[in-house]
Amino acid sequence: MTEFPDPLRQIEAHAYQRRRRRLGLAGNVVELAGLVAIVAVTGSIGGWWALVLLVAGLFLLGLPFGYAGYRLSRAHGLSRQTTAGWAADRLKGAAIGLVLGGAAGAALIGIQRAAGDGWPLPAWIAIVAFSAVLAALWPVLLLPIFLRSEPMASGDLADALWETARRANVHVRDMRLLKMGEKTAAANAMVAGLGPTVRIYVSDTLAETEEGEDEGGALARTRVVLAHELGHHVHRDMWRLMVVSAASLAAGILGAWAAVEAFAPDGAGHVSTLPSVVLGFTLASAVVSPLVAAYSRRRERAADAYAADLAGEGETFARAMERLVARNLSELDPPRLYHLLTSSHPTPAERIAVARAGGRVPAA
Repeated sequence: MTEFPDPLRQIEAHAYQRRRRRLGLAGNVVELAGLVAIVAVTGSIGGWWALVLLVAGLFLLGLPFGYAGYRLSRAHGLSRQTTAGWAADRLKGAAIGLVLGGAAGAALIGIQRAAGDGWPLPAWIAIVAFSAVLAALWPVLLLPIFLRSEPMASGDLADALWETARRANVHVRDMRLLKMGEKTAAANAMVAGLGPTVRIYVSDTLAETEEGEDEGGALARTRVVLAHELGHHVHRDMWRLMVVSAASLAAGILGAWAAVEAFAPDGAGHVSTLPSVVLGFTLASAVVSPLVAAYSRRRERAADAYAADLAGEGETFARAMERLVARNLSELDPPRLYHLLTSSHPTPAERIAVARAGGRVPAA
């Protein structure tokens, strides 16, 4: 019988995640340096050329790090995509970013011209509204561009999941099987959308029976992960996190305002403003992101407690987490500082230990 967590698998996980962190840090440093350089030369090359440099430069600077991350994932058996498939997804993301970013940039310039020095407040209101619209449209418009899904077909899996939803007393409009297995070996589930677009997604990889596991074990694992997602739904975490996101966006807008005042050569309301906006927003958002991550971890603990209660025992949840750690090549204990600054979830080791100890974290 396979030992969980598998010590050899954890050695591989440490190596894989360490390389991912290094790639991410290097990519962030290079892109930030590129952004600073673009802001520095904006006054001499003109606003439109600075905008072209901003869009093309950041895409090209990030490309080698993204490709290295893809190759690393392939080397460790997580990615199932071909290079052509990865490149296609990268281009799709760039095209969507160009359309959405172009609309946001044009709207910001219009707001700056209309509101004058008071532009940060209406800009913040607009970006919060824009974020809410994107959250609502994500499962019906954007997600299908990258991943296929289908309604949960009849069978033992569907029966178990719908029964879990009934036990939670949650009315689920749509439960879908996400075809993640076409692109990755990793497993996941999520609640996406707002209001009428809310959907619960369970990846096909999550429901796969693994080596040394019977079909009942796969069903139990999938049910407890769904119970965690239902916990988010019951606690209205999508709305809670939107409020926290609005506060984070306020910090980003203040950073953008400060950067425009300090670096934009023509002042607010011009195309030359946009590189400074991106720089200030990026830096200010990075400063407050650990607070957002800390709140997210709190919500995840509450959802864990809900899942353990719904499953009837913490051991079921703990075993499911161990399987997911092994499958997704996650570290049980990532570096503490990195975890505190960036992680949206508690460490797997903490989640497993709390579940096994019968601990309960009440929802706030």
